Amino acid sequence: MHPGPPPGLIWPEKELKRLTAAFVRYNKEAWQMSPNTSTALFTFPKDRGGLQIKMPRAIICSATWGHLTRCCQFDDGTRQLAEITYKDALEKHGYLDMEDLQFEVEFLTWDQASQNSFTFACHLTSTRGIRVNWDRFNPDWIASAANADLAQVMINTQHPIHIQLKNEQTWAAVVEAKEEGKLVKIRTENGNTFMMKTEGQDSTTVYPTL
Repeated sequence: MHPGPPPGLIWPEKELKRLTAAFVRYNKEAWQMSPNTSTALFTFPKDRGGLQIKMPRAIICSATWGHLTRCCQFDDGTRQLAEITYKDALEKHGYLDMEDLQFEVEFLTWDQASQNSFTFACHLTSTRGIRVNWDRFNPDWIASAANADLAQVMINTQHPIHIQLKNEQTWAAVVEAKEEGKLVKIRTENGNTFMMKTEGQDSTTVYPTL
């Protein structure tokens, strides 16, 4: 598997089928149902007389997409690895975005899809008839911009930011950038100033990072 954010615990397809069978069997016992009761009863919506229970495959699908969302949430090494894994998935199958990728991976086997986190996530949704509109690495998004560029924009616009300083919430503005944008000067609404890093975690001071 390509180094990158793994899609959590990958169940071999054979084991997933066994897990699903056991899941259904134990649910029937818990509900005191006959072993011959249709499995569809568990998945049907409640307004149609079903129990609307998430099956193991749906649980893995939800957990996998949640994992990828968390990997891409912050501007750090995990997001960078996620982007590499995402681009690998697109390049391997010759597509430009996730929307097209989802049509391709629907026809992959479980084992083929599980070689890449994003391919696996798309396979799980596509085989359930779900299409996901998710463009997390769009270069025009704020999350894709360099921190130094964002700092300069904030200096130009003087857009206020809400930060936590010494365990208190306060409003502040970026007033100056130094060291090629790696450090910025912040002025709080009370007129206090301090330097703040724009990248990584600052363990040397009590101040947050931008």
